Amino acid sequence: MISIDAHRFQGETTKIKVDMFPDICSLCHRGIDARFSKLAHFIAGASGRLELIFQCPLENCQSFFIARYFRNAYGGDYFEYSYSIPKEPLGHEFAESIETISPSFCAIANEAMNAEDRGWKLIAGPGLRKALEFLVKDYLCRLHPAESEKIKGMALAACIASYVDHAKLKAMAARAAWLGNDETHYVRKWEDKDLSDLKIVIKLTLHWIEMAEMTDSVLNDMPEGKK
Repeated sequence: MISIDAHRFQGETTKIKVDMFPDICSLCHRGIDARFSKLAHFIAGASGRLELIFQCPLENCQSFFIARYFRNAYGGDYFEYSYSIPKEPLGHEFAESIETISPSFCAIANEAMNAEDRGWKLIAGPGLRKALEFLVKDYLCRLHPAESEKIKGMALAACIASYVDHAKLKAMAARAAWLGNDETHYVRKWEDKDLSDLKIVIKLTLHWIEMAEMTDSVLNDMPEGKK
């Protein structure tokens, strides 16, 4: 527990206790021993929000950021750390094979996950559903170039059912589509599933695409008949 002086609206100063100082910079995302600027402001109201200004001590960052705290559930002048702003999006790196197959998937999925990271979960789900469609269709167009125009115009579920041959990839991609549709439709069919479940089945879909690509590469490199 750390005791600090916080300023109120009209310049009044009060003693407040916080549970911790942030240990990760919200801009460079590295672990730090944050420098407290001694600037703390208490925002009155039902939320009882407290804002503290810190600086990242790392030489190649040195950014200032605001840590937000909220009053402990038991009340009083004890506050618990919640999050820091501004927050620089942390890009997710995908396997090289996925980057090659569908750069659009990688870009859309990163934007969707950044939205989730900012707390915008209501738009993260539809974003991941869009990313999934680009992934599946880009992959199938790569496998069936002669039918690419047909694939592009088909519904996602029909693409998966008609063109995905790998049993486990087909099963995971279909389930990802089901949960993705729930994120975009008014009525959910899978009421016991949420965004975290969608992320899991998309991750499994990526895994099986990677496995299929690696398998094809080995088979092409080591054709039958050569002992």
